[in-house]
Amino acid sequence: MITIGCLLAEVSEHESGEITSSAEGEVMLTFCFTSESEDNKIIVTSQLRQLGDAGYLPIAIARIDSNHPSKFFLCAFNGLSEGLRSALEHQGCDVIHDALSTLADGQNIPPVSN
Repeated sequence: MITIGCLLAEVSEHESGEITSSAEGEVMLTFCFTSESEDNKIIVTSQLRQLGDAGYLPIAIARIDSNHPSKFFLCAFNGLSEGLRSALEHQGCDVIHDALSTLADGQNIPPVSN
C-alpha cells in the first residue's frame, strides 16, 4: 500500500481525545497530497501545516494498492465523532476523487503557445 495523502476536516475541541465537528450540519472536508517516511509517519508538508493553521485536522489516510492504482482505501483515525465518521463515509471518496481528477487534469494541460 502506498500513502497518497490525508483527508482533513474543519474541527474544534480535539484536546479531549475526541475530534468534534466545528459546525452544526455539514462537515467541511478537504484533501492534501502527502506520503509516508520510511518509518511509516505522515510527512507534514507546508500545505498540511497551512490547513492545520486554518483549523483542519487529519481524520483519515488515503492509500492505494500499487497493483491496482485506480482503487484507494481510507484508513480513519481513532476517536472520530459520529458526525466526522458519517462525513468520511458519505463525502470522503468524492473529495479524494475530485483531488485525483484535478491532478490528472493538471498533468494533461497542453503547453501554452506564444
